[in-house]
Amino acid sequence: MVEETIQVIRETESQADQIMKNAQDQYHKILEEARKESDQIKAEQLQNARLKAEQDMEAAKAHGDEEMTAADRAIEQGILQLKEDALKKEAEAVDLVISRLV
Repeated sequence: MVEETIQVIRETESQADQIMKNAQDQYHKILEEARKESDQIKAEQLQNARLKAEQDMEAAKAHGDEEMTAADRAIEQGILQLKEDALKKEAEAVDLVISRLV
């Protein structure tokens, strides 16, 4: 009877040890999966941030190009206006010189 009790105790201790080992194995497995998932999420967020930054940069460049084109058009308009004014002034000057000579 005592031997049976000792045997039951040993079996129970062995089962408890196995349960503890299984629990620790499962803990390490869950922890490793959490680390992998965390690394994956971090990599995805970093990639998303890079893509957003590239899109923002492209949008800013496009906006800058539009502004530059508009400024170029305005400058060309100003140059044309100055040329027209210069031609008018030249014509007026020629008329004035001719009228003074006559």
